[in-house]
Amino acid sequence: MPSMATAGTTPITGTLYRPAAVAVAATGATPTLPVAMFYATPPKPFAAGAVRDGAERSRLLELLRAPNNLTSPTLEPSSKGLLNGPGQNNCFLNCAVQMLKALIRRGVEQAPRPEHATQLEISAYYKQFEEQFFAECQVELTRVNNFFLEKLAEARRKHATLKLQLLDTMRVHHDHDPGSFQSLHSGQRSNAAEKRKMMTPRQLRIAYSEFYLMLVLLQNFQALNETGFRKICKKYDKYLKSTRGMQWLERSLGTIAFTDYAPLRRIVSEVEDLYTEHLAAGDRAQAMAKLRVPPLGEPSPPRIVFRAGLTLGMFLMLLLITILSYMRRPPVPANLPAFLCLYRGPFTWVIFNFYMAANVAGWRRFGINHVLIFEIDPRSHLLPATFLEIASTFGILWTLSMLGFLFHDLLHVPDPFVFPLALTLIMVTLLINPLPIMNWPARWWTIKLVGRVISAPFHYVGFADFWMGDQMNSLANCVADYYYIARFFIICWRRYTNLNPCFAEDIFAPISKCLPAWFRFAQCLRRFRDSGSKSLSYLVNAGKYSTTFFVVLFSTLRKRTDDGYANTFSNPYTWLFITSYIVSTGYCYAWDVIRDFGLFQIWRGEHLFLRKQLVYPQYFYYFVIVENFILRCYWALEFTLLYFKIVSPYAVKTMGGFLEITRSCGTWTRFDARFVDWLNMFVVAKIAYSVP
Repeated sequence: MPSMATAGTTPITGTLYRPAAVAVAATGATPTLPVAMFYATPPKPFAAGAVRDGAERSRLLELLRAPNNLTSPTLEPSSKGLLNGPGQNNCFLNCAVQMLKALIRRGVEQAPRPEHATQLEISAYYKQFEEQFFAECQVELTRVNNFFLEKLAEARRKHATLKLQLLDTMRVHHDHDPGSFQSLHSGQRSNAAEKRKMMTPRQLRIAYSEFYLMLVLLQNFQALNETGFRKICKKYDKYLKSTRGMQWLERSLGTIAFTDYAPLRRIVSEVEDLYTEHLAAGDRAQAMAKLRVPPLGEPSPPRIVFRAGLTLGMFLMLLLITILSYMRRPPVPANLPAFLCLYRGPFTWVIFNFYMAANVAGWRRFGINHVLIFEIDPRSHLLPATFLEIASTFGILWTLSMLGFLFHDLLHVPDPFVFPLALTLIMVTLLINPLPIMNWPARWWTIKLVGRVISAPFHYVGFADFWMGDQMNSLANCVADYYYIARFFIICWRRYTNLNPCFAEDIFAPISKCLPAWFRFAQCLRRFRDSGSKSLSYLVNAGKYSTTFFVVLFSTLRKRTDDGYANTFSNPYTWLFITSYIVSTGYCYAWDVIRDFGLFQIWRGEHLFLRKQLVYPQYFYYFVIVENFILRCYWALEFTLLYFKIVSPYAVKTMGGFLEITRSCGTWTRFDARFVDWLNMFVVAKIAYSVP
């Protein structure tokens, strides 16, 4: 898909109501708007994609909170206010509309009072203000119109190119005579290199889908910008008790190009007809199903809800049966450690998918546009019910495998470890299966994202990469468990009678625990390099993840040397372990609440210890502060329980792993708090240059 703003295009900023995916146009410094005489100090220029101040951060936050309601290729202007509620098309808010609103308020506030000025002075003031205000509006209107004309011309060029590609492809696929094919293309394709440029039908379908999405976004741009000008002029008339705002609007919009919906509608209609006739075998319903983009806030289809409810009910029943069976028929003592270790890792993925279902449902409820933020194809993103179905399906497989292990003798299976091996292989196969079934786009997105996290030092790091890296940090124990599973089946299975040494910690176990932290550490270093070594916050963030290395190092040394001391507190590595954990906990907690959550910005008033922009209820943020601190200090409880031998090491480690997943996934449910400070780095710069 070609970029929405080609190289060399003059940046267009400050535009009223610019939709998220057709926002800014190119790299380089962004010119500021003409500043009215009513501003005390003019704003400083800022780079494209940069967050200028706290107010701009809040506006950008609102930009990303809005779902893209691309339900139809034609959208009428909204009748709601400038800032609609969650679920509305408020993703187009930009600094220009805020500037004009501030200009109106400042003009009214600084107007001469009748007791201090004559009527002539007051009239002259308002006349000067009116001229200044409508001059600013005209500048914005011109920029909007120029931007629209540029994109309309680009759409026409793209449409013509795709029609030529479609014509060539149809000729090739309908011509069975090689000689005839050569004669048809002898004047257009003179060599093999040019022939390779011809698009396949599959590529054409993808190209037309992306082009259709571009057209829908551009139509939204028309409707939303027209609404923006209409609202700002109404606000002008309201504050100044005038009718000149709407009069100027009617005069200006009557002859402006971006208010003419007909050209884009004709292109949209042609695209639908061409796709239906040539790429969907005349089936218009199938064509529109491929072209149209469903709204982000649409309810889950009944069939998906039914499947999710059915699988969840089956999982809960099987889980109860598994618990009762384990109490009545536990594994033989020799197999118990292996049984627990082999099933903890897969169950972690079950819990993680349940949390993902809750997260997506929370994001949708509070209007957070995770599809835009993660750069997911809006046609193939997963619904909360789908995540619930995936989690329940994995849970069913997990419980069935455990029941097979417990009742292997009744099933006439001599080796019970066949069941955990089958479970692991099935779960991995369901993830990497390349067939276009079972949510393949989402699975491929996950595979690519995990690959990008692992190879972080060698390429640019995006926001989704950071997010996945954080989730992998919460699954550090799961990574170690899968190392034990792989080691058991590769080295120990069917070779040793005593299985306990197979799950003893070796040199690679602590390395596996450090891998997620290393991935995030490398991501931060890469971001520091890409920033031109200008942002020290990346190094500070990298330092947070480096504390994990010291915690794992001193924990390993303590375990290996503890037998040589009468008491664990006589071991110097114990004190180094405790000290490193205290430093790591304080470091990570401070970064979480101050940088990631953006809290502790206000020290008095109604939002004490919070921040200006609240999306969730106020009590929710206080709960985050306390919850995050308690769960980060779980290691102290774990150390105490193990020291006094109150709970087995396996049980306390399992509980710690589940609590860490709860902390991390629960934290990301407050998604708006974490991306405020990262917004300009990972999303705005991305949507400024291309259409998704």
